[in-house]
Amino acid sequence: MSKLFKFLIGVLLVAAFAFAGVWGARQLTAQDSDQESGDRGSDARRVGVAMPEERRIEEDVPGVGTLRAIRAVEVRPVVSGRVTEVRVDSGQIVSEGDVLIQLDDRAERAALTEAEVTLDETRRDFQRFEELGDSNTAAEARVEQARAAFRRAEAAVASARADLEDRTVSAPFDGTVGLVDIEPGSFLAQDTMVTTLFDLSAVEIELSLPERYFDRVEPGQTVTMQTPAYPDDTFEGVVAVRATQIDLATRSFDVRARIDNPDGRLVGGMFANARLVLDTYVALAIPDDAIISEGLTTFVYTVTDDTAARTEIVAGRSIEALTEVREGLEADDRVVIAGWDDLSDGDTVEIDEDYAQEATN
Repeated sequence: MSKLFKFLIGVLLVAAFAFAGVWGARQLTAQDSDQESGDRGSDARRVGVAMPEERRIEEDVPGVGTLRAIRAVEVRPVVSGRVTEVRVDSGQIVSEGDVLIQLDDRAERAALTEAEVTLDETRRDFQRFEELGDSNTAAEARVEQARAAFRRAEAAVASARADLEDRTVSAPFDGTVGLVDIEPGSFLAQDTMVTTLFDLSAVEIELSLPERYFDRVEPGQTVTMQTPAYPDDTFEGVVAVRATQIDLATRSFDVRARIDNPDGRLVGGMFANARLVLDTYVALAIPDDAIISEGLTTFVYTVTDDTAARTEIVAGRSIEALTEVREGLEADDRVVIAGWDDLSDGDTVEIDEDYAQEATN
């Protein structure tokens, strides 16, 4: 009985150990399976993505130039004389016909008065001889002589008036007076420069562009410019004229653009950096952070079904923090903008919206 009992006890112990072994193996297998599943989940790369944006692109060409007033003339007297009045100050705005400088005109006024008296006399003589001629009392020759004298007197008056007008130097158009250094009492020789008159209602900039753009430039195209005098302001105008030929020495051509200047802030002589817009179109653009360059190849990573794919693109112009994509992407593509550092073609990825926001901030 004792041997049988011991035998049964031994069988039970063996069975217990066997069960414990089987159960332990199952537990280890389940843990390994869970760990492998966790390891597979940790292989997914965390990335931030963005979709291409439609942006208005301006194809432009840069240029530099110097501003000049739309009209500018050197004001000079056509006769010599002593200055009796200076009626303007430097920088003054004047209208067409305003008197700038007055020369001594006493002799010219006297000559005009004498010519006008002579004209009145010859007019009366001519009228009297015409009346006598109608009654055949005077010969036709006397009438012709009176008529000729009257015509000469008319010409003398016109000449005297012109001489008098020449003693007054007036503004030929509305504009802004330059520097005036003439004082009353000064003697001006004929053709001495008195001042310069500028029409600053608009300014003009002349740009020199390479020959390859010749066929693409035409009047009416937009030109924007900045000048060091106003570094925070941008001024806009339009192409007024394009040169009709290419300069043989430089293989370039000139373009003149007109910029309205109602407040007179722009003046001649200012240096300007300009941009001429050749064309405007709409294209896809992506953040600069998404673009990767390797040698001559430019690419991005796109995400489809949680899988990253290396996608070659053709990049275009920069628009602030974005870059135009001319080829390689569609509007509904998801482009990796953060987390591509260790990414490879075909990697499994996990999209994290917060990660994308962090990358763009």
